[in-house]
Amino acid sequence: MVYMHPPHPLPILTLQQLGLETHLEFVQRILQSSPSIFATTGQSGTGKLTTLLAIVNEFTKSGSPVKLFTEDLNFPFVLPENWSIQVVIPTETAWAEAIENSIQDSSIPFVIDILNLRNYQEVFLAAQQKRWIFTCIDTPYIGIDVVYNFRDSFGTNYQELLQNFSCIWSQTLLPLLCVNCAQPVQVGVEAMKLLDPNTHRAEELWKEVGCEICEQRGTNKRGAVYEILQIDDETRPILQDYLENNIITPLPSTKHQTIQDFARSLLRSGKVGIETYKRFITQNPMLRVQHLLEHEKYRSAQMQDMFSRFVTRQVVDRIMHSSDFAEIVAGERRKVTCVFCDVRNFTSYAETASPDDIFALLNSYFQDIIEIVFKYEGTIDKFIGDSIMLVFGAPTEQEDQEIRAVSCAIAFQHKVAEINATRTNTNIINLGIGINTGEVIAGCLGSERRMDYTVLGDVVNVAARLESRAIARQILISAETCMAVQDKIPCRSVGDLALKGKSERLSAFEVVYE
Repeated sequence: MVYMHPPHPLPILTLQQLGLETHLEFVQRILQSSPSIFATTGQSGTGKLTTLLAIVNEFTKSGSPVKLFTEDLNFPFVLPENWSIQVVIPTETAWAEAIENSIQDSSIPFVIDILNLRNYQEVFLAAQQKRWIFTCIDTPYIGIDVVYNFRDSFGTNYQELLQNFSCIWSQTLLPLLCVNCAQPVQVGVEAMKLLDPNTHRAEELWKEVGCEICEQRGTNKRGAVYEILQIDDETRPILQDYLENNIITPLPSTKHQTIQDFARSLLRSGKVGIETYKRFITQNPMLRVQHLLEHEKYRSAQMQDMFSRFVTRQVVDRIMHSSDFAEIVAGERRKVTCVFCDVRNFTSYAETASPDDIFALLNSYFQDIIEIVFKYEGTIDKFIGDSIMLVFGAPTEQEDQEIRAVSCAIAFQHKVAEINATRTNTNIINLGIGINTGEVIAGCLGSERRMDYTVLGDVVNVAARLESRAIARQILISAETCMAVQDKIPCRSVGDLALKGKSERLSAFEVVYE
């Protein structure tokens, strides 16, 4: 078929002319990766071919040759001199011949103006030669969901698709704010979180009002928003896990820029109004799901950050993937072993030492203590001055929680003795430790601004009272804790103690350690 030059050809724009100069580095990084298929996707009329040609233009700035294949006799763009064009009859046979006759030189990138059922198999074969292929896919789907839809429509599999694609660049159009009637409005922190869950401040945005120029719509013209997804060795297994197992793992921001991010940048720059943005993310089914996932991801990140202050990263991962995660956060009854540890006679030392010396001593002490806690997989509940409260058996169950707790306490005393051997008599540290086992209420307390995981109950109070009765270098434990550890760790009775706040005396035991 013979190409017919259009009467009013369109120029190929640059990425800068499309307003994508801030994403030029992202595009260049993808184009420096291993050659495969670079696809722009969107519905008809969204400008995906315009964007694709701008990307190819960026790739071939040096003037290297490009071959374009199209079924359109009147391909509407003016091509650079180093480009050649071939019009293909819309049949599978014609596409097979066209591609086969052009694959000798794998250094020449191909541009396929639309990927369809007639040509996708030949395009995939050409891509396997390590050749750059730039193409458009006509679909309403966005990002990785393009692959999901592609598999169903073209009858291929996820692994093949992920191996053949290097980038999926999705785009759609948004109504732009009418600059004649737009009004600034102050948006509070809580309202901003509905627009951007990562924000922590009020912002001034723009509201659609309506005037004669925009026919009372508040919007005038349309602009493109994009989602850019790089597919490489780092992201491929994450994407395959999502497609095959519905497991969602956040992608690195250097490899994935969401359509919400683009839309928010237009919102904050005053190009898109508040109501337009809200409709965009809540009425489009694809974007509504992404919006909800974004908020869930933010909540998950908050929870991970909160738990990582108390336990090791490995324990955090177990918590986040636990089937009873909701109960862990909301609150539950749980058997735990609670540990209170306090520095003895520290107040008298603090009265004579300088602030720098006090904090240097405490920080050095806590650094060593925390490492021991993490070794025994305890949970740091809180620091109270020179004291620390620990929990074993929450937020994840530990069948040997009593052994862990007492072993951890013994390790504390050994470490402090080791530290004291290097210090003068004026700044040595001695610890008193109390431990108790029983049922508590465990869960997250606080608000969205500040939330902590903690345990509540009489078990906690008894552990604190035992610690207050322990002398320097002593570990006092309750009868409940002693029963669980006495076969492995030697203990001896110290009698029945009167504890503050308790009407009856309680049996207490001392841990015997060397």
